Amino acid sequence: MLSTKETPSSSLKDKGVLLFGPLNMSLLLTIGLIHIIALVSPGPDFALILRCRQSRLAAFGAALGISLAIGIHTLLSLAGISLIIQNTPTLYTLVQFFGASYLAWLSWGAFSSFFRKSEVREKRLVSFSSFKKGLYVGVLTNLSNPKALLFFIGLLSGLVTPEVNFLIRTLLVGELFLLSFFWFSFLAWFVSKVQGTLNRFDRPISLVTGILFAFVSLSIFRTFLFHW
Repeated sequence: MLSTKETPSSSLKDKGVLLFGPLNMSLLLTIGLIHIIALVSPGPDFALILRCRQSRLAAFGAALGISLAIGIHTLLSLAGISLIIQNTPTLYTLVQFFGASYLAWLSWGAFSSFFRKSEVREKRLVSFSSFKKGLYVGVLTNLSNPKALLFFIGLLSGLVTPEVNFLIRTLLVGELFLLSFFWFSFLAWFVSKVQGTLNRFDRPISLVTGILFAFVSLSIFRTFLFHW
């Protein structure tokens, strides 16, 4: 007579099938694909990597900083904290104001570089050369962008249902962090590789990065003033 008692190995196997079942795999692939599309779209993070091109250490620091900030956004969104921030008018207003102000400051720095003489511009770029500085600015640039906050709230609250377990949520945090780190590390490597060519276009690059930062900053300020 066959025993109906479940062995430990078969129990673990069943849990593995459930964990990496079609629905969970589809969720991981869908969110990963949407995130990749968002990553390759030029924005403040891309502009920051360009600004760090003189130093590979600073560029990789910025890549890690941006990726860590994306991991934090993901974690907060999955925990519901980002939704609380969005639904708390005073707190969300402070986040918007701080984010727009910081991006405006980065925009001012890029525009100032555009109008400086080449020798002064080169000195300013070289001074931004440490891994620690790149890491710090990378984290701040991404975290201070309320549009990134809204993106992750929309993406994760729409696709991650309450039934999705803790392990899958942890895998999602790791997935978005790793995808971000691979992409921005590749960009950091690429721009540092071709920095000689890019330096010949230093003024146009400063102008473009300044416009990117300014565009995001102004759009946040516009939303902030509209709701105010």
